[in-house]
Amino acid sequence: MRPPSQLLLPSFPTGEEEITVFLVVRTAYDDQGAWQDTLSYLSDLPGVLPHPPLPRPEHGGQGAVPPPNDKHLLLVDDPAWRNATTAEIHSALEQAGSWLPHLVLLADERTMADPVHRSLLAFTTSPEDQDTPQEHPFVPHEHVLRIGARQTSMLYLVFEAEFHYLGDWKAALPEEPDEVFGADLDLLASPPRYRPLTGRPPRLPVSEDPLLVRTHHGDDEAWNAVLRAVGAPVFDDEGFELPKEDPGAAHAYVHVVDDTGYTGLSFEQLMGLSPHDSHSFLIVADEPTMLDPRHPLLVVDLFEDPGRSFRAAPEAIPTIQINLSLANMDFDDYHCGEGFIQYCGSTHEESMKVL
Repeated sequence: MRPPSQLLLPSFPTGEEEITVFLVVRTAYDDQGAWQDTLSYLSDLPGVLPHPPLPRPEHGGQGAVPPPNDKHLLLVDDPAWRNATTAEIHSALEQAGSWLPHLVLLADERTMADPVHRSLLAFTTSPEDQDTPQEHPFVPHEHVLRIGARQTSMLYLVFEAEFHYLGDWKAALPEEPDEVFGADLDLLASPPRYRPLTGRPPRLPVSEDPLLVRTHHGDDEAWNAVLRAVGAPVFDDEGFELPKEDPGAAHAYVHVVDDTGYTGLSFEQLMGLSPHDSHSFLIVADEPTMLDPRHPLLVVDLFEDPGRSFRAAPEAIPTIQINLSLANMDFDDYHCGEGFIQYCGSTHEESMKVL
């Protein structure tokens, strides 16, 4: 083992100790192009702090105080960590101070050799059960996995320190150690990718009901048609429409966000603006929704596989919203893949116009 080195981690202002922090450490240095490709998925995320070289013994002092943000992604690129093991990273974290990153990811040789996923070796730094003391709290426990760089970016956008730990994604995690969490995202024709915001849109509101966010403004008639369909009552098992004025009627419970401040934003950008302890999914009325006469809405997974999405007809939203919110069904039960619209109860309709 190399002599222990101290990770020069930033100091966070008082009150920011519970913000989300991901730490990415580069440990493979033979392919600069592969590293730049890996960074392309991460460097535009909000709260990124490109890390200065790790200090040698002659370097002292504390790290810079980062700008205010609700989460930070620390990118460590220092040849001193070439071929570093998880044990060496743990030792460095022990010396770094009282706080720990919520997720540590190593960009290792496998990352550089994997042009499709750029999978990172990920592990948490504290036990899932915070009330259970551990003799070696920095040793990876059961949740150690390979996670694609793209999936890492999506996970980072929705991860909240107070409400999440890696075990939340246990159902979606690969069963085999060599499998990559989020691999399916990289195989999509239009895979998700975060782009930096050009303005300063407000955070999405905290609400009791899931959000339906309008991001395309210019066709109020289409928008009103969407709202009418989403607000329509659900039919019962015998095909009879339940009157909406009936207190027992089933209909979609959504919080509509119609604000021009969100015009043109991608669903990935909306993920980054989602409120703390948000709902497990987000509904977006974007340009394809408004331009297609069927008005297919985009339903985005914020929990099981963050960043995964599908299109759904507005009239299907009540059924989808009720069942997902009550956990009667999972996102997988409705996910219909690219090029299809979910109608619920009927065959998925192929539609190239949607994409």
